[in-house]
Amino acid sequence: MFSQIISFAQKTKVTTEAQKAFQTKFPTAKEVKWEMESKNDYEASFVMDGKKGSANFSGKGEWMETEMAIPQANTPKAVMDGFNKAFAGATIKEVYKIESKEGKNYFEIEYSLKGKTKEAKLDLTGKIM
Repeated sequence: MFSQIISFAQKTKVTTEAQKAFQTKFPTAKEVKWEMESKNDYEASFVMDGKKGSANFSGKGEWMETEMAIPQANTPKAVMDGFNKAFAGATIKEVYKIESKEGKNYFEIEYSLKGKTKEAKLDLTGKIM
């Protein structure tokens, strides 16, 4: 059986399965925009409860990963300590909490240092990944 394809304003075609899985997992999401993440995977960017986020789904509707912006003040102390030790002098722009289907939960910190914007991934203990 072929998947029905839904077309969105931004010209990304998303499978019905991926769209339904997104709506089930994030029923209150707003400002949803879809992009192709890879040949068979999609990423939905959205706003939920006033926070920016994104979620990845396979074309078959399998949830893969969620990335949600969180306030820096809500970032675990171990994560902040690990970041500050590794990137002394950096200015944090955004902090994201990442949850994956494999249970690999971690934090991604977008920061600027010496005029360049970069990202760092840290596990729950503050170790750079």
